[in-house]
Amino acid sequence: MPRKITKTYHIIFDAFNCSRKTINDEKFILELLFEIPKLIDMKILSGPNLVRDYDNKNPGITGFAIIDYSHVSVHTFVKTKEIFIDVLSCRYFNYQKIKRYLFSKLKIKPSQVETLEI
Repeated sequence: MPRKITKTYHIIFDAFNCSRKTINDEKFILELLFEIPKLIDMKILSGPNLVRDYDNKNPGITGFAIIDYSHVSVHTFVKTKEIFIDVLSCRYFNYQKIKRYLFSKLKIKPSQVETLEI
């Protein structure tokens, strides 16, 4: 099996018991998608794009921005008060900066979050 050649940096930030109002706010989600790339010194190449749930079975917002070294994505689930944020890059970035920013913006505690840093 061939080995991966390109080194990637990836943080998955899954938060639970978030404010429904916050995670259902398109302006707030756009703010995350504009601010995260700036925070890690990367440029947005396309987007951000938002899609709101098309029916009421699973209300929430999905947002995506293509950045110069990969992407930032956000998925919210209003009924269950969850937000899932993914930052992937082929260039190193500081995971702790992302985590501090998200804890502050979402006004949540570490007990409300699961992260995976690859």
